Amino acid sequence: MLVTKYKKISSTSIKKRLRGSERRRQILEKAQKLCSKKGFAGTTLDEIAREAGISRALIVQHFGSKIGLYEALVDFLFENHPMEEDPDLIKRIEAKDDFGVFWAFSAHAFKHMANYKKQSPLRLIFFSILENPYLYKRHYQQRSIKSLTVLEEYISKRIEEGVFIKVDPHHVAVGFVAMLTQLLLLEVTIKSVPDKNTFMSTIETMIKLLVNGLKKA
Repeated sequence: MLVTKYKKISSTSIKKRLRGSERRRQILEKAQKLCSKKGFAGTTLDEIAREAGISRALIVQHFGSKIGLYEALVDFLFENHPMEEDPDLIKRIEAKDDFGVFWAFSAHAFKHMANYKKQSPLRLIFFSILENPYLYKRHYQQRSIKSLTVLEEYISKRIEEGVFIKVDPHHVAVGFVAMLTQLLLLEVTIKSVPDKNTFMSTIETMIKLLVNGLKKA
């Protein structure tokens, strides 16, 4: 009898947690939509609450504060597109396809930018960098480092194998990502999805220059 009662309580508890998780995701989706248009600083909790059809108090209950919501939102953005899990990138790394690794990395970024036409998480990320550099360094940068590490490790391995010249892998990875980010930033600021062929042709040229410069003569 006691066991049956315990099982019922446990099942109810799980359902509550699931409902809470769904509500939390709903809030994050609405926050992403609004903040992409006005920036995080320009969007109030009251506006997010109205968009989600809930009370401001419920947002505070889930995230504690606006800063807590910001941090959860950054996690949410990166959760949807982990660079290190991209199957095409993994395949090219395993094949030691030098051009292909940088290409797959870039294609991954472009794919998500094109898919973000409506809610534009990239715009939200850039907004957050401009509005609060401290939070960017403390939170966003910690997550972007994972993507950077993928390139660093690959470059290091190719140097060890004698294929690439001896350079600082971190500097190369940062330089490449900075170039890619600048192109994405230009697109985000003009608020339109670029012509894929033009964008990727530019990337292709930059990758060829980079890889040819890295390879030993």
